Amino acid sequence: MGFLREERRAKGRAIVRASRRLRDAVLRPPPLPRPEGLPRRILVIRPYFLGDIVLCLPVAQALRRARPDARISWLCRSEWIPLLQGHTPVDEVIPFPDRGAKEWFGFLQGLRGRFDLVLSLAWDRSTPWIARATGAPTLIAIEEHGRPRISSLLHTHTVVAPERTRDRRPMADFYFEPLRLLGFGARGEEPKLVPTLEEDREVGERLASGLGMEEGFLLVHPGGRLRAKRWSPERFAEVLRKLTEACRAGAPPATQADDGNRSGCPTADPYAAKRSGCPPVVLVCGPGEESWAANLARDLPPGRGMFWPVPKLGELIALSKRARIFLGNDSGPMHVAAAAGCRVVAVFGGDPCRWGPCGEGHRLVTGPSGIESIPASRVTAALGEALAT
Repeated sequence: MGFLREERRAKGRAIVRASRRLRDAVLRPPPLPRPEGLPRRILVIRPYFLGDIVLCLPVAQALRRARPDARISWLCRSEWIPLLQGHTPVDEVIPFPDRGAKEWFGFLQGLRGRFDLVLSLAWDRSTPWIARATGAPTLIAIEEHGRPRISSLLHTHTVVAPERTRDRRPMADFYFEPLRLLGFGARGEEPKLVPTLEEDREVGERLASGLGMEEGFLLVHPGGRLRAKRWSPERFAEVLRKLTEACRAGAPPATQADDGNRSGCPTADPYAAKRSGCPPVVLVCGPGEESWAANLARDLPPGRGMFWPVPKLGELIALSKRARIFLGNDSGPMHVAAAAGCRVVAVFGGDPCRWGPCGEGHRLVTGPSGIESIPASRVTAALGEALAT
C-alpha cells in the first residue's frame, strides 16, 4: 500500500510540474523584481501557528531593509494580530474573515488591486486563491519538494524548497526561500520581537508589585498546542522542586554534561549559580491550561514565584525580554521568547535542528524515543548550566 501511495504521489508531482511548464510557456510570467527594485505594496500571507509566524519574520525584516518606504501588509488569523502590530516591521495586519460566504466575498473584494507583490508562505488550499484574488502581477509561493498542489498554478512563480525530512536547516531558512529567488541571498538575521514602551512599562510594574523585581527571572511555560510536543506537567514540577531545593541548600542544580543539549558550551562552573543566586519564577500558561497550571503554581516558593495565566502576546514579548531564561516545550511561546532576546531551555520531542529557536545560547533537550523518554534530571542539568552562564 505504501508503494502504491508513493506511486500516486510521483504521478501527481509529474502532472503539476508539467502543468507549470505549460503555464509558463503560454502565460509568460513577469520577471521577478530584484531587491533594489522591489515594488512598494507588498503582502505576506502566513495565516496560522504562532511559532511559524515568528519564524517568517525575517522575511518582513529583509523586505523592510531592502525597501524602507515599502508598505508591508500581513494576512493572518485574528488571534495572532497582536503579535505583528507594533512589534515588527509590518505596517498593516489583515485578519482572515469569518466563514460566511458574504464575509469572504467582501474580504476578497477588499484585497483587489492593493498589492504589487504577494509572498505566500503557507501551502494550504485557500491561500493560492487569496493570492490570485489580489490581482497582483507577481505572486510567489513556497512549496515543499515532493508535496506539490495543483492550486499552486494560481501563482505566477513557485519556489520549490528542499524536503523537510532531508534538509535539516532551520525552518526560518525554509520560509526565506522566496527571497532567495529574488536575489536576497541567505537569511542574514534572526526573528526579532520588541515590546511597545507601554507594554514593557506595564509588565515591569506588575512584576515589581508581584515579584519584587522587574527582570532576571526564570520564565516557565509548561504548555503547548500539540500533545506530542508537551512534556508532562509533573516533570516540570519536579524540575522546579529541584531548583527550589538547590537554592535553599545554597547550591545550583546539577550541571553535568548532557548529550541532549545542543549548545556547544563547555560545562558550567558549578559555583556560578550560587554566586549569582537562583532566580525567582514566573509561570505562564495558554488558554485552556489554567487549571493544571494553577496546581503547578502552588509549588512555587513563597515570595519567589508568580503565576501569570494566559498573558497577552504583547505581555509575553515583554516578559521574555525581561527574563533571564525561558524554560518550556517546543512551542510558539518558545519562539517568541527567543525572538525577544531570551535564552531558551526547551524540551524537544521533534527535530531540534529544524524547529529549534533561532539564535545562539539555547539548550535543547531531546530523548531517544520521543519527549516522554526525557527524564527530569536532564532538563534540570540543562537549566542549571544555563543559569550558571
